[in-house]
Amino acid sequence: MAPQDNHQALLSEFRETLEAFYAELKLAPPYDSVEKTIRCLDDLFKARTAEEQEQVLGNNALKWQLHVQAFVDSGLHKKHRGIITGLAHTDAFDRFPESLRYLLEPFRP
Repeated sequence: MAPQDNHQALLSEFRETLEAFYAELKLAPPYDSVEKTIRCLDDLFKARTAEEQEQVLGNNALKWQLHVQAFVDSGLHKKHRGIITGLAHTDAFDRFPESLRYLLEPFRP
């Protein structure tokens, strides 16, 4: 896959992850904020060197770290904060799908 295709796949995957995250929470995603977050991820990714970009694309932990950074830097983590913080502090956190759980980290103490 060409680097640009990988980059677009990263953005598409993050969009799908955010949609699944809000669906799991049974909340309507704040669409304008989601778009802002996708643009933030795009900027954060493009600011990395080609080598760092390849590392992010090949390592889920690095990818998730970048997702969380975009989630926080864009301010999306402030939307529905009370509801999500409540979940992050209960045993419901452990029942939350593992593939989405990393997005709850900004809400944990």
